[in-house]
Amino acid sequence: MANRRLPHIIAYDIANPKRLGRVHRYLKKIALPLQYSVFLVELDGERRQKVIRHLRTLIHPKQDDIRIYPLPDKPEWVKLGKQFWDDGLMLTGVKLPVELRYNLDSLEG
Repeated sequence: MANRRLPHIIAYDIANPKRLGRVHRYLKKIALPLQYSVFLVELDGERRQKVIRHLRTLIHPKQDDIRIYPLPDKPEWVKLGKQFWDDGLMLTGVKLPVELRYNLDSLEG
């Protein structure tokens, strides 16, 4: 079960602009942006720990806040208001693009 990949939401609030840029650039490499500070990524237990270890190197623990929320395998998505993506594109439990799912293998952290 630990090797099973599940979707996760990663959200952050970073106090310093330099750290904010580093966190944002890192997450754009491994995850799909839903909003500016909210990302969707598929992680298994090992990859989750790898992401956590790397994010810890990018933040100040007393000033910054990063949250990682595991989601069910097939979440029921609800959209309200103006969307990040163009009309017609909706997350419906579809797997992330391959390049995002496996990009973690090539990143150190």
